[in-house]
Order: sequence, then structure tokens, then C-alpha cells
Amino acid sequence: MTTGGTTSTTNSRLSHGPWTPPTAPAPQVPGPQPASAAGSPAFVAPSPGAGPIEPKRRRNTRSKTPQQMQLRRMQWSLVPVAGLAAAVGLAYHRVFDMGTVLPVVAVAAVVPVLLVLAWSGTGRMNRPTGRPRPLLGSLAFGAIAWLVAVSATLYRDHALGSVVPGPALLRRIGGDVVDAPRGVLTTVLPASGDAQLLVLVSLSVWLAAYAGAELALRTHSVALPALPGLLLLAAPVVLSTGAPGDNTLAIAVAVGATGLILVGRAPGRRTPVRTLSVGVPLTAALAVLAAFAGPSLPGVGSPPDLRDQVSPPAPVRLIGVNPLDRISAWLLTPDQPLFTVEGAAPEDRYWRLAVMDRYDGTSWYPATELRPTGGRVPAAEGVEDAGARSNMQVTLDRLDGVWLPAADRPDRVSVPDDVDVAVDPASGVLATGDPLHPGLTYEVVSRVKEFDPDNLQFRAAAADPRYVELPEQDASSAPIPDVEEFRRIAIEATAGATFPYQQALRLEDWLRKNQRYDITAVPGHSYRNLRFFLESSKEGTSEQFAAAFAVLARTLGLPSRVVVGFSRGTATGPDTWRVDSGDVVAWPEVEFAGVGWVPFFPTPGEAGRSGTPKTDPGNAAPAPPQAPPAAAEEGEQSRAEKDQEIIDQVRPPAAAGQTPDTGDDGVALWWWAVPAALALVFASGHVTVAYAAPGIVRRRRKRGPPDRRVYGAWRQIADRLAEVGMARNGSLTAREVAEFGEERLPEPVGSRLHPLADLVNDLAYAGRAAEPSDADEAWHTAAEVERAVRESDARPPLRARLRSRLSLRRIVETLRKEGGR
Repeated sequence: MTTGGTTSTTNSRLSHGPWTPPTAPAPQVPGPQPASAAGSPAFVAPSPGAGPIEPKRRRNTRSKTPQQMQLRRMQWSLVPVAGLAAAVGLAYHRVFDMGTVLPVVAVAAVVPVLLVLAWSGTGRMNRPTGRPRPLLGSLAFGAIAWLVAVSATLYRDHALGSVVPGPALLRRIGGDVVDAPRGVLTTVLPASGDAQLLVLVSLSVWLAAYAGAELALRTHSVALPALPGLLLLAAPVVLSTGAPGDNTLAIAVAVGATGLILVGRAPGRRTPVRTLSVGVPLTAALAVLAAFAGPSLPGVGSPPDLRDQVSPPAPVRLIGVNPLDRISAWLLTPDQPLFTVEGAAPEDRYWRLAVMDRYDGTSWYPATELRPTGGRVPAAEGVEDAGARSNMQVTLDRLDGVWLPAADRPDRVSVPDDVDVAVDPASGVLATGDPLHPGLTYEVVSRVKEFDPDNLQFRAAAADPRYVELPEQDASSAPIPDVEEFRRIAIEATAGATFPYQQALRLEDWLRKNQRYDITAVPGHSYRNLRFFLESSKEGTSEQFAAAFAVLARTLGLPSRVVVGFSRGTATGPDTWRVDSGDVVAWPEVEFAGVGWVPFFPTPGEAGRSGTPKTDPGNAAPAPPQAPPAAAEEGEQSRAEKDQEIIDQVRPPAAAGQTPDTGDDGVALWWWAVPAALALVFASGHVTVAYAAPGIVRRRRKRGPPDRRVYGAWRQIADRLAEVGMARNGSLTAREVAEFGEERLPEPVGSRLHPLADLVNDLAYAGRAAEPSDADEAWHTAAEVERAVRESDARPPLRARLRSRLSLRRIVETLRKEGGR
């Protein structure tokens, strides 16, 4: 009976404890229900003693709707959105120091997310309209908030009350935003943490956080909120090209945050906590994988360099006299203290001040393509050994001008915050935008190189046309006779030299033996002055010796330049030296492939890098005060001694055909490795496809309805029978195929082909429909045929089978086969 059935069902539900609804329950309304014909209620309310029944129904009443679950996922996704924005800021750690970037990132990644949540967050999303506030108001609110935030953090010294930006500050912020990318691209990285550059970090992170948060709360898209952060991540990656470090950290954080956004916003009924508990481990694994593999991806480890695409900044204005022109004046007043150096240094140390690499026939000029730097000096390009580090602290006294002395090529410099430093990437010299003042103290880390003549002996000169240029025509385009005379002198001085290093040594030796050092000599280094020095007076300071060497070297095709600096100076305490004006010295340098710039010392009495004065006993000129003698270690051959051996060396016949060492091992290995790798990939792929093709075809033939599977089994049998001699042209009927198999295969396999052939004919011509059991039986027969073919003596030898399987034509034919038609 219906009543009994109903009562029984109800009692059964009650007897098992708390009531649970059926699989598809109808809505139940508490209260009296209509009774059946027998008077039994259709629903019996549980008694108070039923225990957990009422709490269970209360929990169901408070359960979240799908819309609420979706809203909760949207809100939770704001956390990884902020994390992705922070990854954009972290990627600037190669542009600026991490300590400078972190405070800016912390504000710009979190504040806009909170503002968006307050503007269009939970309360507004639950309004009857279900819509957040207008986007236009959010944009205005976000722009004002960013201006206030950037004024209170980066421009607080120029803001009203250290918070509110005034009209002038607003114009400055706008200009800095426009100029910041160009400023970064024209600065030697890492850049200093100036507000006009850091504003780019704040804006990038703010836009990524703000746009991602708006998309997270206004759209139901799973991946769209991650798009702004991923797009803006490209900005710091490209801007940091050439800077030290890598993008591993930024890539890992970005991948992890993107993964959390996708996992957290994925549709489903799981709570955010359950979703994150599953997605976080997977996302963490992907982030770790990205950290290892990301930098190796194309365009990530070495993205395109945009520095050559922007116009260079205005050159740093160099105030002061050319240091090369001041040598004579400094030597005539030798007791002026210029600066003090503290730090361990070898006895033959020279302090580099300025490098002159351009010559117009009248004067040598220092480098002018200086770039602002936050302290780093880029390493020299194409140099095998950068040298050992040497830490020095320099305190200026009466040294004026703009050039900062350092030991050899600097690696890093630390100056007070109120001093702007620029660097010439080619030479590594340092300069300031304002004149130097007494008491300025800075620290400099240099790369001090020691040159081995054995390594230099057969080196080729660097192929750099800039440093072999000489003006050979005057204003009227007439040849300048001085150039040909210099070339004649250079050839005569280096007669018999067969390699560039030997040429430079013989040129150095010729100047030392034929010219005299005199601090009272006429200053100047124009063509006229140098010719007078070489042919008439034969007296000069290191200015004339260095300038003449550089000009003569250029006539021989040797890239050369002139350096002005100071010798070590006078010791005033442990590891402390005072450098006076009388310690000034100039020397030339020649560039060799793979080694870089190598100094030479043509001035008589001047100490070389070996510490041994290169003084010719027959030269009566007094040794200059900047060249204190230093004996080489006992039992160790100095560079001066090795150089003298190379000067006197007559090249052996065996070396006559030797090619100069250019520092390049010929064609780079990867030019051979790439084609080899491609060939290996093609060969391995070809073999893999050749052996995988039959399996692919077999799996394709076994899929589909029973009719198709029967056809596939028959085609599989035909292919196997072709291996033992059956024609592959497809002209045989099904019965002829069965007869061929019966002749070639052992019993009972051969005889089982006739029933299968009849089935194939019935399917093709009699309109019969195959059953699943027919398809299974057909493939069982195909398996037996394959086994019998493998054991058959009529099967071709292994070599022939391999050649057939690896045939490209056979592979293509096999993959084109369809499963049964």
C-alpha cells in the first residue's frame, strides 16, 4: 500500500539516524504536509531526540551558492595578483639594487589591490544589481592614489606636507615617467636609486597590480587577471640586458603567482582552501622548474638589447684642462699633494687618471662617451682575464678637474650620494659632472692585470679601426708629409720585427735609446711638436714619449692610445701613499686580441709593470721621480727581462709560417655543434617515427565501431602477409588473400583466414553489420597471423627488414593508411 510504503520509507530513514535527502529530493517545506488516504503523514518530522538532525539542516541552510563560491574565488585570486605584480618589481633587481627596489615594490603591489577591493569589493558585488561601482571612477581613484603614494615615498622632499604633490611636482613626475626608460638604457647598470628612475618601478608594479585586481573582480575569466603582470614583466627583463645577475627569481615568482591565479579561479565547487591545498604544491613545482629552465629559454637569458636603439644622453660636461696638457706644469711644481691612497698595492702600481683615444693631428683627446653609473663599471669586452681585484680608498687633496684616479681598470666605485659618477665603458675611466673638491673620499675596486710576454709574443693586434686612425690630409685635402715621415721612422725602428708585440717592444726600445727625458722640454704633442721631438730636440717629458709612441704605432697598424696617470707615490704609513704632482706620468697602450690593452713604457727611467726600471745605461737622462726602482724576485724572470729577449730574438724558421694568435679559436664550436645537433635530432626522430608508425597505425585500426575494427584487422593481416611475399598493390580479393595466407602460414592459422574473408565480403557487399564479438575475433586472428609471420622462414633477413622500416617512403605510406577502409 502507498501508506505503508510511505511510512516504511520514513521509518527506515529515521531508524538510521539523521535524515538524509534522496538523490534528487523535492523541496521540503517545514510544517504540516498533506496526509494520505489512510491518514498517515507523507512526511514525519523528526523528534527532538533525533540528535544531529537539526544542526545538519542548519548547515545546509548556510551553504554557499555557486555565485558566492565564484565571488570568493575572485577575491582570493587578488593575493596571487599582488604576488605577480611583486614579481614585476623584483625583476628590476638587475636595474637597481634589491634593497632600493623592495620598499617601492611593497607599496606598489599591495596598495592598489586593497584600493580596488575597497572600491568594487564584496559589499558592492552583493548589491541587488550585482555590479561593482563604475570603472571610470576606479581609474580616477587609482591614478590619484598612485600620485599620492609616489609623492610620499620617492618625492617626499618635494611634496606638500611630504605627501601631497603640487603642480610643479606633478609636472616633474610626468617628465620622469617619460624619460625613465631612456635613462635606464643610457646608464651603466645597476643604476643609482634616484627618484627619476625608480618612478618607473613604482608605475610598472602599480599598473600590474591595479589592472590585475580589476580584471579579477570584474570578469569571470580564469587567466585574464594574470595578463597585465606577464606583459609588464617584459619591461624590466628587456631593460636589464647586460646587467649583472639573471632573471631566475623573477621568473620563478611570476610562474608561481600565475599558477595560483589559474588554480584559484578554476571553475568548481571546491572551497578556496581546498583548491589551494591541491594547487599550491603543483604551482611550487612549476615555479622551481621555471627557475631552472627559464633562464635558458630563448629571449629570457639574453633578451634583445635596446641600448643601441635609443639616442645617447647628453655627454657629461668635462670641466678642466686636458690632463695630457698639464704634465709639464705638474712636473715643474712637483710638490703639490694631489691625493692619498689607502690599500695594499704592488710597488710598481700606476694610478690611471684619464685615457686619450682620439687624435686629430693637434692633440690627443679623452673619451667623451661617458655614461652615468650607479657604481658599476662594465668589464672589458673580448678579454680573457679580467685580473685580480684591488680595493683602494682615495682621498682627494689638490687634484682638480673631473677625473677620478683608480688602479688600472675599475670594477666598482662607491662615492658620496651628492656626487654623480660617469664611466667610459670602453676604457673604464671615471669622471664626475662637477669639479673635484678637496676632501672627497671614495672607494674603488679595480681589476689589476699582470701581463705575460710569453702569452703576448705571438698575439695579433686587435682589429679595431677606431684606434689606428690618423689624419693624413690637411684642410685643403693635401697629404700631410709628417705622416709619411712618422711611418718611415716607425718602420726603421721596428725593422726585423715579425709580430705586433715585438713591433711594439722594438718601438719602445728605440724611443728609450734615441730620445732623452727632460722636464724642461717644450710641451705639446701635435704633428709639428712630435716631429721636432723625434728629429731635432730629441728631448721631452712622458707627454712626448707616450704621444710619439702612439702615433708611430698607428702608422704600423697597431691600435694605440695614451694614458695619463701617476706612479705609486710616497709611502706615508702602512699601505698608505701620498701622490704629488711630480708623480704624474703618461704611457701608451696597444690593444691585442683576447688580451686587451697592454701598457708600454717608452720614457727612459720609467718602471714597467714588472717592477724593473727600463733604463738604458747609455742614456744620461735622469730617471723621473715617478719611477721608483723595484727589484724582481730572485730566481724569477721579470717582464722586462722577457721583453728584452723578445726584442733581441730572431724569429726561427719554424715559426716563419706561424699565424698570429688572434685570441679566437677559429670557427666557434657551436657553429659545428648546431648542425650536428640538428642532424642528431633528425636521425633520432626518424628512427623513433619509423618504429612507432606501425604501432600508431595498429591503434588507429583498433578504434571505432565493430565494422571499422574488422576492416582494420583485415588490413593488419594483409600488411603482415606482405612481409612473406604477398603483393602490396591491393589488387587481390579477400578470398585470394586468405588463400595466400593458407599456403604460407601453418595450420590452424591459415585456415582461419577464410571465415574472416567471408565476413569482410559480407560487410562490404551484403550489407551485414558486424558485432563487437566479430571485431574481437578478427583481431584475435590478426594477432595469430603476426605471430606466425614472425616465426616464418619466408620472412626477409633482418637487414632488409630494417632498411624497409627506415625507408622514408614506407614511413609515409604507413602513416597514411586508415584503419580499414
